[in-house]
Amino acid sequence: MLRFSTSVYKEILILIRDKAGIAILFIMPMVLVFVMTLIQDSTFRKLEETSLMVLFLDEDQDSLGMAVENGLMNSGFINIKKTYEGKLLDRETIIQLVTKGKYQIGIIIPASATGTIRNKAEYLIEQAFSDVDSITEEENLQFEPAKVILYFDPVIKYSFRKSVRITLEKFIYGIESKITFDIFTDEISRYIPSDNNLKFDPTGSIIIEERYIKDKYNEMVPNSVQHNIPAWTVFAMFFIIIPLTGNIIKERESGSILRLKLMPGSDLIVMSAKILVYLLVCFIQFVLMLLVGIVFLPMLGLPVLELGPHILALIIIAIATALSATGYGIMLGTIATTHEQAASFGSVSIIILAAIGGIWVPIFIMPDIMQKISIISPLNWGLEGFYSIFLRGGGIRDILPYAGLLVGFCILTMFLAFQYQRFHKKF
Repeated sequence: MLRFSTSVYKEILILIRDKAGIAILFIMPMVLVFVMTLIQDSTFRKLEETSLMVLFLDEDQDSLGMAVENGLMNSGFINIKKTYEGKLLDRETIIQLVTKGKYQIGIIIPASATGTIRNKAEYLIEQAFSDVDSITEEENLQFEPAKVILYFDPVIKYSFRKSVRITLEKFIYGIESKITFDIFTDEISRYIPSDNNLKFDPTGSIIIEERYIKDKYNEMVPNSVQHNIPAWTVFAMFFIIIPLTGNIIKERESGSILRLKLMPGSDLIVMSAKILVYLLVCFIQFVLMLLVGIVFLPMLGLPVLELGPHILALIIIAIATALSATGYGIMLGTIATTHEQAASFGSVSIIILAAIGGIWVPIFIMPDIMQKISIISPLNWGLEGFYSIFLRGGGIRDILPYAGLLVGFCILTMFLAFQYQRFHKKF
């Protein structure tokens, strides 16, 4: 017991004296989650919550131009601009402004676009009611489609380009359908006179409803906070290897480990003391990151972190992740011979494991080969465990497979460290 308590006291003293290590352990993760959540927040917002300024020129001045303009204005995520420096926009001005990057998107509705739609609709309906079996290719060529022009700044994201294009296509198809319907109704009335005029109904018969998977307790709506807090909590826990490996090497160099060996007891007691101290450090990191998501990020206008009803499951996966990180750090500190080896290999290995584990980039957008490789990363196990709670409303049963893998990884790394220590007499 004396050896264990002395080892714990020694680990705490080393941590307290290492100011840089304390900053890495506690301040760096909090700053990191602040920055990454703020940067990524817009990608998790619904499209209608994001505002985009678009230059707009309506040369048509008819049904299509007015429909597109009204549709863009009512879309909720696009603001249109028809003037610049007090003058109405023209084609040259739009091209110059987008080229210089002052605006990202320019839209031009060409003259007579509505007329082109109307002429083709009239011709097609006339052919439908005539005795002609089909429209020849030469006749169809006379109705060349009017070209609505979109100018894009090359730096704009593909998702925004696609969103604007889909929105425009919806308005264009809508007005084209309305014009065709009106002409068709007029033609029908010539053959079947009636006082009941058909009215065009632009609403569809099928609507799309967006839902998220939920359990019987709640429905988790994903946002930047729900994604980033778990990811960077796992990353922060594993980054304890920097001070942990440094302290292990420092013990060997200073000779303090020899004084502990003179006390009765097994070498496992010394390792257990390290595990306990750094388990507490990781748990403090975990609590601080939760506070960031619950208290501080909402002050910046970001969503509040929703913990869900399964607090015990959250504690279990946090402890399992902390054990895994501590075991990995002890193994590296035992095998490394210099501070440079430990710091370089430790930090690079964690960054690689974080990258393949889904911390930096979501696994589902990785190539197939990388998705298969990701399952070997302990950071992925911890992240998936947290996601099961934060995003899927899972409980203890759902996180047990991930917790088992993390604890198993801890046991494996501790075993390797102990065997290496026995045969190389490093402690």
